[in-house]
Amino acid sequence: MAIPKIIHQTCISPVGLSPELAPFVEKVAALHPEWEHRLYGDDESRAAVERIFPALLPLYDASAPIQKADIFRVVAVYGDGGFYLDTDVELRLPLDDLCEFRAVFGEETTLSPEDAARRGLESPLRIGNYAFGGEPGHPFLLRILEGMAGEAERAIAAEDDILESTGPGLVTAVYIKHRAALKDVVILRNYDRMCPMCRTVSCSFGNYAGHAHVGAWRWEGLKGRAAPGDGGPRRIDPAALDALRRDIAGRISADGRNPDEGIVVLDVYPGVPPFDGLSTVFERASEIGPMVRDTSGMSGKKVLMAYMPDSEEQRLSSANTNVIYTTYESTRIPGRWVRSINDHYDHCIVPHPFIKKTFAESGVKAPIEVIQQGFTRHRRLPERQRGAGNGIFRIGFLGIPYPRKNLFKLYQACVDLLDEIPGLRLAVHSSKLFDEMFTKEIALIASSPFVEWTQGTLDEDDTSEWYARLSCYVFPSSGEGWSFTPRESLYLGIPTLITDIPVHDELVRSGYYKVIPAGEMVQAISDKEDLGEWNSVAVGDIRDALGDVHSNYGRYLVAALQGASWIENKWTNESSQQRLLEFMRSL
Repeated sequence: MAIPKIIHQTCISPVGLSPELAPFVEKVAALHPEWEHRLYGDDESRAAVERIFPALLPLYDASAPIQKADIFRVVAVYGDGGFYLDTDVELRLPLDDLCEFRAVFGEETTLSPEDAARRGLESPLRIGNYAFGGEPGHPFLLRILEGMAGEAERAIAAEDDILESTGPGLVTAVYIKHRAALKDVVILRNYDRMCPMCRTVSCSFGNYAGHAHVGAWRWEGLKGRAAPGDGGPRRIDPAALDALRRDIAGRISADGRNPDEGIVVLDVYPGVPPFDGLSTVFERASEIGPMVRDTSGMSGKKVLMAYMPDSEEQRLSSANTNVIYTTYESTRIPGRWVRSINDHYDHCIVPHPFIKKTFAESGVKAPIEVIQQGFTRHRRLPERQRGAGNGIFRIGFLGIPYPRKNLFKLYQACVDLLDEIPGLRLAVHSSKLFDEMFTKEIALIASSPFVEWTQGTLDEDDTSEWYARLSCYVFPSSGEGWSFTPRESLYLGIPTLITDIPVHDELVRSGYYKVIPAGEMVQAISDKEDLGEWNSVAVGDIRDALGDVHSNYGRYLVAALQGASWIENKWTNESSQQRLLEFMRSL
């Protein structure tokens, strides 16, 4: 799983790049000093098509310049691998991190359901072709060329005919048609990058680049411009077109691979929206294969379960290769988990090296793999009440209040600070509150006048709104198997306080978080068995950390905004999903 470090770009002008485009191309080169950077003129582009896919030449030669550019970019990446970038793509970051994937494209925009229906589109997702990458010979690239050959006889009378015959419209249609078989194609989402030209959230290549729209191929509504050709279909010899289609069909047939065959995901949360860490992990894992409710009657399958290992043993079969993706919060996992993993699973996946060590020392004999669990990129909204300038200092806590998360200690620290920070508010949201958790301490928190208590499932917009109201976010946990919310809050540029526990090691080392000291190891809370230890956390340390953030808010806000850039492309859900997929394929 690796895209070669090659960048393909075209320069159709006989005198070289225009002054408008040169800075974009120079930045690409500056960000990739160790990469191979290929800049093609017209002759070099045609020669590349002839070398890589000679049967395409008749279609290529019959096409308008913009269509030639569309064909060339796919052929170049199909043949040699690497990344294609339009010369008016403004790169923000090096592309090295994306080389771990097999194919990567960008969301150009996502239309409203109404707009998609009005245009007669099957999906609101639109995929751009101004920036993409792939390994040599990737099936998606071949399917795009198949689509181009299928549209070869389309009349080119309007701009949409260009878009749908060789451009992003065709790329999108091919992806939608074949996406069930293209699980290793990563689509980089654009959560909040505005396009200055379109004035919408659009035209980005994830967080890595934006499309500046300097190109000038369009003609509709422009004086003196006309459609290429005579408005009819391209003139291509029928025999040559038939030979091209046979060539593509032969390559598809020769590939013949279905690397995802046999991969299934055990459905352990049927119809339930994510409400905690494991349910979130399950939702992401569910993308890598069809979900099934029971595998006990199956054989020869590769079964992935993201849940607690002992909970669904009756739905497993030793005739399959069973994989458990899970985690735990203390230094010893339950004995029943150890027995279950050793008796029913062939492989175990956990999100962090410390958790791998914990599972091994607890007695797990199955091979243990480490694959991080990602985090949700919520929409960044304009700051409204953040900071103390309006007299409100709102501290946030999001999650189910398990005892180890120390919500009551956070509450006590806030009580201690009420005189020092009169505008202090504690915003607590719990997606679920199980009956046994509604203790007298939780009841006291929920009823306190300075606490803003909410519970229930939040949708994406509600979650973004909840975060946007915070002055800071606090995660004072004694032990975690993976932490989602402190990653989410830093991504949003919110000053974030975390405890110095093992799974926070890289977060702590980054320097972008305010660290609450973790105390000595203490017995993990359990009334059933010895579950090892986790860190103690003192109310006074939480209080002091909060007081420091409040007193030096400007400094911590700057650190959080810097941290938002640092974490933007770390622990991505796309990387987590693709590593899961590659692991399951390898079995």
